[in-house]
Amino acid sequence: MKLAFDTGGTFTDFAMTDDDGTILLHKVLSTPDAPARAVLQGVDELLAKVRANHAGRADTRGTLQILGATTVVTNAVLERRGVNTAFITTDGFQDMLRIRTEGRYDLYDLRIQYPEPLVSRELCFGVVERIAADGTVITALDEEGVRAIGRTLVERKVDSVAVCLLHAYKYAQHERRVAELLAEVAPKISVSLSSTVCPEVREYDRASTTVANAYTRPMMVGHVSHLERELSQRGIDGQLLWMTSSGGVVPSSAASRTPVRLIESGPAAGAVAAADYARRAGEASVLSFDMGGTTAKLCLIPNGQPMVANELEVARHARFRKGSGFPLKIQSIHMIEIGAGGGSIAARNRLGLLGVGPRSAAAAPGPACYGRGGTEPTVTDADLLLGYLDEKSFLGGDFALDRAAAEAAMARLAKELDITPERCAWGIHDMVNESMAEAASMQATDSGVDPRALPLIAFGGAGPVHAYGVARKLGIRKVICPLGAGVTSAIGLLGAPVAADLSTSLPMRLSAWDPKAVDALKAALQAQGREVVLASQVPADRIGFSYTVDMRHVGQGYEISVALPELDPADPAFLNELLARFHANYVALYGRAVAGTDAEVITWRIRASGPKHEVSLAGLRGEAGAVRDPRKGTRPVFFSELGKYALTPVYDQYALLPGVPVVGPAIIEQRESTVVMGPNASASLDAEHNLIMLLS
Repeated sequence: MKLAFDTGGTFTDFAMTDDDGTILLHKVLSTPDAPARAVLQGVDELLAKVRANHAGRADTRGTLQILGATTVVTNAVLERRGVNTAFITTDGFQDMLRIRTEGRYDLYDLRIQYPEPLVSRELCFGVVERIAADGTVITALDEEGVRAIGRTLVERKVDSVAVCLLHAYKYAQHERRVAELLAEVAPKISVSLSSTVCPEVREYDRASTTVANAYTRPMMVGHVSHLERELSQRGIDGQLLWMTSSGGVVPSSAASRTPVRLIESGPAAGAVAAADYARRAGEASVLSFDMGGTTAKLCLIPNGQPMVANELEVARHARFRKGSGFPLKIQSIHMIEIGAGGGSIAARNRLGLLGVGPRSAAAAPGPACYGRGGTEPTVTDADLLLGYLDEKSFLGGDFALDRAAAEAAMARLAKELDITPERCAWGIHDMVNESMAEAASMQATDSGVDPRALPLIAFGGAGPVHAYGVARKLGIRKVICPLGAGVTSAIGLLGAPVAADLSTSLPMRLSAWDPKAVDALKAALQAQGREVVLASQVPADRIGFSYTVDMRHVGQGYEISVALPELDPADPAFLNELLARFHANYVALYGRAVAGTDAEVITWRIRASGPKHEVSLAGLRGEAGAVRDPRKGTRPVFFSELGKYALTPVYDQYALLPGVPVVGPAIIEQRESTVVMGPNASASLDAEHNLIMLLS
């Protein structure tokens, strides 16, 4: 048995596989002040369902495996709610977090701004030491100076410290000694070493990654410990695994040690699930669209696999402007995330016009229609008033919506804008669709893909509600709304493999190739990866390894990713194949080749992984029960093509039969989400009971 949870900004989603193959889905409101509370509530409610369905059967809670995706790390960084953190670096580099790379994301903005570093200037310390780029110790570590810094950290009530010394990505002895000395004088302070968190070149990027890890590590340790303790008290002693940003799950020990790798945890789970849905639907490449209560995520999935990047940027000061946020050197599924979710708040902007987001009502107080104290109109309120959602059938009727509260909130904003409430609601819905279409178009264009050629897979609580509008703006003709769309990320966790992604920088020119050094490096990475995967109870003979490297022409400033050949590094054919792959990738990316220059490897990467698990969605169809009339009734729904509200049929997706067409306009309800289908579309279920919508 497996139980997966995905903690989102508004809802915490659950998916559970029972021993007989049944998949149970569930949602509860998130509890941002204490995320574990919502998780435990959902676990208790799901287990109660299992006990009710299987009365008299032996209790299997002890063997239940728990898989989690969390926003604890993300929210701590974005909302600046991490712990009191210090930064220790080589003396003279104390201002690294503020100087950054001295680059500018806008050359002509004289008032250019960046997010304030996560560590205050008075908690940035320099320690006397110096190791040269070739490993020569120029200045020995001042150990008494480190002890003095440790005592200062205690006095200033620091909870966590990030250590990033010059060239420690390759020569880590001074960093390790700093950790030992801090343990002597400040044993309660959490220590994150750059040589452990991010052993890669580029000082500022490495420091930024290590600081984010230190800033969130005590919180993640506490969250994991609390969950494990509470689950144990409930008789659940199975292993707790966590989704990383690169699409694999790792044990709690690894998640607590490097929480920065979990910063895109939930969105990664959704992308993994979308890739599975695409494969089941027979689609080679798709655009994944995940819209929840707080954010929307768009991910290009070419050839059945999400694109994985070797770096990530968070907390951008300027939306869509690379270089305006905190760089993180972690492997992450490449996606665009914007502050456009069901809880995004609409308001009159500085120009006197309608604006939506990025502020969110989140779970507390939530949209006005949740009846929990929210008074500002949100996207969910607009969708309710437009007829896309129904106050009585939201979440299968378990969560009644307050239409009067939504109307009152919308009327106040409409009065400010001097427009009708109906026009205000449509403006909110359409503006959010436009923002997401723009983001999707940018990502596809950056990747050299025409978005019109891709099907759109829509999921998340609000994804299917907005998919029709987004697809129309992008010129997409096919939309796939999977069964269980509202909790797709949780379903993705059920099938995710155990996987550890590790890296280290060891610059090496191909003209000075050293096969022995390569073998030693691969063996070291392999041992580290094997340790993580074995800790997740994967048999040693089921562990696989794959390698990539970051390469460039000598003299260039940035690298591209190249898969290592599966040959002996001492074989001359290895270098020939590696160089051929590099040139092919370079031409594909930049459109031209560079002749007459040597190439070099900068960073080496490994993925150690266990087998991927197949999740059959057949168990979901059991929720439909006996065959019944799929038509639930009608309700007034606004469609811009008609310019008015039209009495529209409402269907139950669980009761529809595969291959039977539904002609738009129509509303098709799942328990956890709702599909809006306009008048220029038709749809039917495929063999997996996923809804395939075709736009004319």
